[in-house]
Order: sequence, then structure tokens, then C-alpha cells
Amino acid sequence: MSDTIPTALREISQQLTSARAQARALPGFPDGQPDTLEDAYRVQDISIAAWDDDVVGWKVGGVPASYQDRFSDKRLVGPVFRKLLRYEVAGERVPMPAFAGGFAAIEPEFIFELGATPAEDRMYIGVEIASSPVPSLNDYGPTAIICDFGNQNGLLIGPEVPDWQNRSADLRVTAEIDGTVVGDKTLTDFPRDALAAVDFLREVSARRGYSLPAGTLVSSGAITGVHDAEVGARSRLDFGELGVLELELVPATAQI
Repeated sequence: MSDTIPTALREISQQLTSARAQARALPGFPDGQPDTLEDAYRVQDISIAAWDDDVVGWKVGGVPASYQDRFSDKRLVGPVFRKLLRYEVAGERVPMPAFAGGFAAIEPEFIFELGATPAEDRMYIGVEIASSPVPSLNDYGPTAIICDFGNQNGLLIGPEVPDWQNRSADLRVTAEIDGTVVGDKTLTDFPRDALAAVDFLREVSARRGYSLPAGTLVSSGAITGVHDAEVGARSRLDFGELGVLELELVPATAQI
């Protein structure tokens, strides 16, 4: 990283990555929150370079409506790391780590695996775990979210969606947490929103200088919403005829 990066941005990165590595909740977002998306991504870049794991994909999330007049981008991105990937185990509830005392949410999503060309892209049903050592991270706005790896803490990847490019039938997706339905949406424009997220990732990655080689995973945005949950919560995500995923939030463990 360039030595011209301000010390304040480096300090934010250090505090966030240290808290993640120690699985330690913070009292709030570090002082000096960036005012611009550009500086927020600079913090993210520093953190990616310092983090002891490989980036295997990216999450794409929405900029909260209350901030969309302030920023030109309506979406934001964060890295997905190899050690936080999980895959469906038929008939089992998959443990997914989240930060106790911080923020945690469960989001059913479509996950792409990029091919050498868009025609070769593959799609899976899946779940993003949005979690951060910062309690109520989303309340600080998009620059804070971007700084902390996009509020990303793992993907659960389920069955592949067959012939997804030619699918036109409506699809109902339902999210349950501890037996209560917390989100329910019928998709009538599949897969328009998911593809728009991939297009945005391609554009912002080019701006930032990141390549998207074949095999890159893309978590394309919450389908039924961002569903806050606590460590210990059990969730069932129903994608209709495409499959069902079950998980339990477990405490993140220290990585140092």
C-alpha cells in the first residue's frame, strides 16, 4: 500500500481487523469514519492486504435508502474469504460463525460462480452471514460498512440452480429464524436484480483494480431482507423447488 494513505485510515483498518482476528466486539465504530466511499474502500484495501486469508469472491449489498442521495453508488462490495466458505450438508444444520456482542444478520441470496464468459456463469442458492465486531454497524452508514469488509462474515453455498439463464417462473423465498418467518418474497423478475449486482461488481472492481477471474464467487444481495439475529439462532431458508438451507449461528473464534 502507498505510504500516502493517511494514518487515520490505517488506524481504522487496524482496529477493525484486530477485533475480527480476536473475535472481540468493539464499543462502536472507530473514530475518524471516512466521509467518502473512496476513502472507505482504501480502508478495505488495507485490511484485505493485512488479512491472513485468500479472497475467493465478493458480496454485493445495497446502500441504505437514507444515504442514496449522498452517494452516486447505490450498491457496495466487500470481500469473501476462503476460510469462511461453507457448503450445504444434506439433512444437517450448518454452523456459521458470527460475532457475539457485535452485529449479525442472516440473508438468503443467489450466489454466482463466474465463468470465463458470462454465458458460463453458474448460480447457486445460498446465504450470506453479515456480521461485524461493531454493534449496529449498518446504522453508521455505507462508509462504515465498506471499511469493515462490507459487513461480510461468510457464505453458505447450496444447490446449483439449473438452467438459470432461461428460468422465467416465479419463485418464492422464505426466511425463518428460530421458527418465526422473518422474510417472505415472491420473485417475478428472476434473475434481473442478481445480474445487476454482478454488473455493479464488475464496474467497481475495474475502478479499484481487482480482477474477477473464473471461479470468483459473487453474493448478489439479500432477497428477503437483512434479518438481524443473535449467536445461537437457528435459521431455515426455503427457496421453493430450488432447495432448503438450514444453519445455526455459532460464536466466531479468535484467529490469532
